Amino acid sequence: MKQNILFRTAVAMLLASAAFTACTDTIAVGDASLDKATSSTATIDSVFQNAEYTRQFLVGIYSKQYYGLPYYNGGTNIPHTANPYTGKMDALTDCWHDFWNGAAVYQKYYTGSLTASVGRSDGLDGPLYSYDKEFQWKIIRSAQIFLANVDRAPETDMTQEEKDRLKAEARCLMVSAFFDTFQHYGGIPILDHALETSEVSGQFPRNTVEECVNWMVGELDKAIAENAFPWITANPATMNGRWTKAGAMALKCKILQFAASPMLNPKDGKPYYDGISEDVKPFVMYTDASKYQERWDAFASACDAFYDELTRNGKYQLVQATVPSSANTADKRVPYYRLAYRQGYFLNASTEILHSVRVQGNDINTAGRYCWHSWYSKSVPRNAFCPTQEYVEKFSWSDGEPFNWTNAAKKTYANQATEPDSTMVYDDKGNATITVTNFVTNPRTGKITRNKKSLHTMFVDGDVPSGGRQINTVLTRDPRLYEECIVNGQNLNLDWTTASMSGYPWELWYKGNDGGTGVLTQQNTMFGSGYGFNKYYLGTGAYPGDDAADSYRYPTQWVALSLPEFYLQYAEALVMRSSKDVAKAVKMVDIVRSRVGLPTIAKNWISKDYRGAKGYTATTAAAAVEASVALANGETSNEFIEELLDERVRELGLTDAHWFDMIRYKRTDWMTKQLHGLMQYRLIQKAKVFESRNAAWVGSDRENDPSSQQPLFFLSFVKDITGNSRYLWNKDPKSNEVKKWLLDPIPQVEINKQYGLVQNPGWE
Repeated sequence: MKQNILFRTAVAMLLASAAFTACTDTIAVGDASLDKATSSTATIDSVFQNAEYTRQFLVGIYSKQYYGLPYYNGGTNIPHTANPYTGKMDALTDCWHDFWNGAAVYQKYYTGSLTASVGRSDGLDGPLYSYDKEFQWKIIRSAQIFLANVDRAPETDMTQEEKDRLKAEARCLMVSAFFDTFQHYGGIPILDHALETSEVSGQFPRNTVEECVNWMVGELDKAIAENAFPWITANPATMNGRWTKAGAMALKCKILQFAASPMLNPKDGKPYYDGISEDVKPFVMYTDASKYQERWDAFASACDAFYDELTRNGKYQLVQATVPSSANTADKRVPYYRLAYRQGYFLNASTEILHSVRVQGNDINTAGRYCWHSWYSKSVPRNAFCPTQEYVEKFSWSDGEPFNWTNAAKKTYANQATEPDSTMVYDDKGNATITVTNFVTNPRTGKITRNKKSLHTMFVDGDVPSGGRQINTVLTRDPRLYEECIVNGQNLNLDWTTASMSGYPWELWYKGNDGGTGVLTQQNTMFGSGYGFNKYYLGTGAYPGDDAADSYRYPTQWVALSLPEFYLQYAEALVMRSSKDVAKAVKMVDIVRSRVGLPTIAKNWISKDYRGAKGYTATTAAAAVEASVALANGETSNEFIEELLDERVRELGLTDAHWFDMIRYKRTDWMTKQLHGLMQYRLIQKAKVFESRNAAWVGSDRENDPSSQQPLFFLSFVKDITGNSRYLWNKDPKSNEVKKWLLDPIPQVEINKQYGLVQNPGWE
């Protein structure tokens, strides 16, 4: 039967229009190959009897892929997650916080007002990832139409080999969209063919978790087995963004990792939500606990297969730093490692990206359309998306030693904990004199400089020439920190060729040029926690060129699957499989750590200082797998997994990895704990004592007093985050009140249509 692609039914969610023209003005992949457009609506016959139209139909499906950064301010035909007024899912974890009360993050999640009965008219009224407004059902149905019709394209214009390759790509697109939704909702309806008009009145109930996982894996296995499906694209520079066999195998690993994890695969067979009905259980978990280990082994086997193919085929590898011999200490090497890390996730055709999605459109600096970068304007409150102190403390010193607040301040935050290497003495008039105890005094000149690893060097070190800016800034922490976060004293720019740092420092102290009073007000400020986000935002110049402006950033690709993520997945699989291989797991983690110049975790674990700073009891990495950790959520973990989860968030920041780790490991303790920021006060040296100077350096002291040196000494306080406090903070992480948030509610309006959907527990 001849069908029109513009195929509408009464069941809007499931039978959404498949009128995918290949118009790619919203999302595009690659720089050329997928950047074509066709006319509007056409029939199935007219499309698939023309090879070029057939190719472009698939491009149209590519154009609807999930893109994890809010990118478009305005328009109706965009997914909810594209709207900058929604926010980032990572802001629901313990590592980031949103200080803008105009975002859905605040209005629905922080306030605890999300319900299943939402209108979904814009990005503020429902879950951040919408059940029916992320194009996922369009992608799935359109992929099925493509799979059913691509063989009709004339052989003279499209070889069977090309058809088979495109079929494999379509299967990956379909499964990826399905999995994106599955992670948020649990079992969802499987549409295994393009629905006909005669099926409008049919029932489309939720499929079980087991059925969903089996279907996704089955479709990916078909793609992986296809001989025409390349391991890597023939021309990554122009074909970047196409699904490949490597991407398909990596996606299979990710699906099986999620499936094997405690949320869906509880070892004791108990559901995450107490009192859940037996009818609902299969949609949110596996119900046969006897196969618990079998699921972890399946995940490990998929990782084995990918690793074997990677070993055979190569092509993918981590971007490595080019470090000059002059960089002869760990801290001097940090900028080079930082640059390699940046290039790995940002550069088009990076050898460590297994699949990415790119957004096509004008940059904020030219037209204001591409809105991720508009999050970086001080005048635009939606940029109030800030890393927390909890997150920043996960990053070690550059030599691998854990960052450590001495004494009680490390894990037991006082409301205003004076940093241990400074003391304050007040006179009878209330004036304070600050004495810095952790410093080095030059016996000849009397000049005071900072000790390495003092709290004054928690982010940067280096000397300042008289009256000038810091010209030899040294980054003291894990290189990834400076890509994930903006921290006090960090230079604005990093040269893409030389890795040299330039520009004025970020002034995040109280009343500094950038931080202002943000930590105090904690409202609509990009530095409300004392930190700003940095990943996927690189400079202020115009693409291409202009290295000095740090501007290799247009368009920004969303990294959906990467080689570092796989290595860390494999490490998890190796310690959770029935035949553990801890040595190989450590090797996988060390591959990721070595790229940024950090020591092996085996070396860390035999260090008494390391174990003491972390609170670990195991004396080796192998023993850490067996060292039990009792969690506040009532679950148990082990020291190796806890360290691995920290490594994942350090490496995979702003990719939703921490959000899904929170879900799959049922980490309601991350959802309920009070979070913190960092308040810093600038200190001015007066002989051997210091006084507070709450004023900007750039635009104030430096301009008015040329002898004013760049600030190096600070008084630091760990401060409770109070702005936009969260409904779940300080609630019992073991309660159903908290647990229900691990899965999102299915829209009640869809359930009311009575085609077989049932609600997730707690949202009824």
